[in-house]
This record gives sequence, structure tokens and C-alpha cells, in this order.
Amino acid sequence: MRLFLYRPDHERLAARLAAFPGLGMAVMDDGKAVLGADGALIDRHAVRPVAAYASSGLYTHGPVRAFFGVLRHAGTLRWLQSGAAGHDAPVFPILARGGAVICNSCAAGPAVADYVLAGVMAAFHRMHERREQQSGRLWRRVELREMADTRWLVVGMGHIGRAVAQRAKGFDAHVTGVRRSPAGDEPADAMIRPAALGSALPESDVVVLTAPLTAETRGMVDADFLDAMKAGSVLVNIARGGLVDERALLAALDRGRPAHAVLDVFEEEPLPAWSRFWSHPRVTVSAHSAGASPGAVRRNDALFLDNLERFLSGRPLRLQIDPAMLAGAGG
Repeated sequence: MRLFLYRPDHERLAARLAAFPGLGMAVMDDGKAVLGADGALIDRHAVRPVAAYASSGLYTHGPVRAFFGVLRHAGTLRWLQSGAAGHDAPVFPILARGGAVICNSCAAGPAVADYVLAGVMAAFHRMHERREQQSGRLWRRVELREMADTRWLVVGMGHIGRAVAQRAKGFDAHVTGVRRSPAGDEPADAMIRPAALGSALPESDVVVLTAPLTAETRGMVDADFLDAMKAGSVLVNIARGGLVDERALLAALDRGRPAHAVLDVFEEEPLPAWSRFWSHPRVTVSAHSAGASPGAVRRNDALFLDNLERFLSGRPLRLQIDPAMLAGAGG
């Protein structure tokens, strides 16, 4: 069986992959060349991978389009381990229709949840004002908001939403989770379905978007959604930029509701230099990097190796994406 992966991932995992007998390798380097495990050049049109690992590193700084181009051309893929939590990549349904099982990842959950808490606390503690005062050598007290007794609305209660909820509850916040079909074991004080969002927004101090991008969730944060938010509230988006009507959000921020937005994802990425988000005083911008931690890389590798062993032995794979969800991928 031939496995296809990004060269830096192969170099990092070579010793552990050697434990799988009979496993052939094809790797793509940053120059988009395809090589065998021995470093010999392989015609990319002749590669016939059965399994592939699309790591977070491939997505963020690797030849991701060329990598998936090889998989599409080959038509032999039976399993893809993605290092991302999302399932909205346009290539996923194409690969699934060709017979591939697609698995996503929960590896970034702890790092992303930490990012959410850090962003909200920075807003509550008015850290930008404190930094400005330090730069100006001004000794002036700044009042803060405590986390305890604040009300959080976490839209999407998958792995990341659960991690956010657990951390917020650790600060004695009240958490309401939003999910189409609550499972009953979510770490939240209350669970509602999306239809009840309108009644929950006016009571929520923090609204965190962790839902997947689907036909139903695209543009869900529109003018009506924003108008319903509580004065002084904070909006956090670590899901996908497509969940938010960005023009409506900028207009709402100009009015001060929400009071602040912490945004790690955008409709267009990289975020253009001309975007008002960069300079808006009520916005914190980061470059789709909330989950960029060494711990996430280690957890992704462990998930991949576990699923590789499962795939080779015919056992059920972890975090397999429902094909019905893939049917709407990419919006």
C-alpha cells in the first residue's frame, strides 16, 4: 500500500512509519516534486496513493493545491487523514465520491480554546488600553470585567466548542451550547438548538463561533444576529470567515455592538491590507493561527498514526466525517 504525505511530515515520522511493514511512501516537497522514501524522483502522474496525510503544516505553508491535485488525478485514494477540524474544503466531496473516507482532526482543540479565553480576557481587561498607557508612561487605573457569572453562548459543540466550554466554566462562567442535535453529554449549563439563538443572544456576554461552514451556517451572523447581541458583548470567530457577513459586522462594530470582536478567520485569507478589520479599534485580528501550537502537531501525528494502524487492520477509523456533511462542503 502506498501512503502519500508532505515531506516535512515524512521526515518527522519516518522512524515511526517504519514500524508498518509493506508500507510504500510517496512524499511531496515544497517544490511540488514527488519523491519516494529513498529520495528518488517519481512522476507525479504515476503516483497511486491509497492513503494520505494532509497535515496542518501542509495546509498552512505547504504545496496544498498540488498535493490534492495528485490525489484527484490518481483516483485511488481510500482514506485521507486531514489535520484540520473543518470539512468544508471543496476537494473533500470530490475525493469522497471517488471512494475515499475522510477523517478530520480534534488536535487543535486545546490550543484554539486557549486562544478564545485569551482573546476574551484581553478584551475584558482592556489590555490594549493598558499597553497604550505603558507606551505613554501613564499611571492610570483601568477597570476590568471579571469572567465569573458572565454568560457565554458557544455556537457549535464539537471538539473545539467543548474545549471552550470547559475552560469558560473553569472561570465560573455560565455556558449555553448551541447544537442541531444535543447529545446530552456536552460540558454546558444549558443546550439549545439553532432556532433558539435569537432569544439567547440578548443575554450573552460572549458569543463564540465554532460551528462548521455549511449551507445552513454560511452568513448566519448577519445584521439581525448582530442587532440582537447584548451591549458590551464580545464576538469570537475561530470557525470559518464564511459564517459572518463581514460588512454587517463592521457596521455593527461602528455602533459598538458587539463591543469587541476577536477574529482568527475571514472570508478572504490572507486578509487584504486594505481591510478595515486591521485598523478597527474594536477588533483583534490574527492570521488563522489560533491552533498553531507544537502540541497540536503532536496530537495530529498521534491521531494519524492511530488511524493508519486502524486502516491497515480494517478497524473503524476515528473522526470519520459523515458523507452527508461532505455533500455541502465548500458552501
